[in-house]
Amino acid sequence: MNFDSFLYNTRPFLNYLFDFYSNLEEKSLSSVIYNAGGEDKVSVLVVDMLNGFCKSGPLASPRVAGIIEPIKNLLKACYRMGIKNVFFLNDAHPSDAVEFGEFPPHCVKGTYESEIIDELKEVIEGEPVIVEKNSLNVFFGGELEGGNEFLKKVAEMIKEGKSTFIVVGDCTDLCVYQTAMSIKMIANANNLKVNVIVPENCVETYDTSVKTAESLKIMPHDGNLIHTMFLYHMKLNGIEVVKELLEE
Repeated sequence: MNFDSFLYNTRPFLNYLFDFYSNLEEKSLSSVIYNAGGEDKVSVLVVDMLNGFCKSGPLASPRVAGIIEPIKNLLKACYRMGIKNVFFLNDAHPSDAVEFGEFPPHCVKGTYESEIIDELKEVIEGEPVIVEKNSLNVFFGGELEGGNEFLKKVAEMIKEGKSTFIVVGDCTDLCVYQTAMSIKMIANANNLKVNVIVPENCVETYDTSVKTAESLKIMPHDGNLIHTMFLYHMKLNGIEVVKELLEE
């Protein structure tokens, strides 16, 4: 397939993708709580809102920094409305992490980069529940030592009917996608119902232009296209993608 035919065949889908993104609808937190059966049935998973992705280090992105305020506001609203199940899923790599073969060294455990950003620390109620991870997917790790404890916890929560999960953070196509999709697949594989909600204004990914990528000898990463594509792919797989969660 040459480029002209590729573009011709793909254009209708790109138009659809743009319309999908442009027409995302807002949803109220009160309806989320009501549909879940109560605030204790709702959990918020905050993915990688760390200094190393928001403020400093080789993977820090101004696009990701742009979702700090929306996530802060959403957390404050969730606490006000009685949602207490809040988990922080954080990169905490050893200094010799295998992942550093694909990405520059980042968020090494115990460093400034691996800390939750101050803006969110300010609004956390109680002791934060932190789940550390050494890969893009929080549900991997520990398989050689008896199993992944967070996987067991989420599976048990779904069995108990605590099955609404709001996923926010970064990156849309990496850790957010892996988290949201994994929860949906855990439920599907066990024939259980789950509602995973991703508010678009509280997730984001980074951008690396082709020109910059060529100069750095890395792969480019179109933030706008990839952000939209992965929102679409989550929607395709039964995840509820909304424009914003409003306190109502």
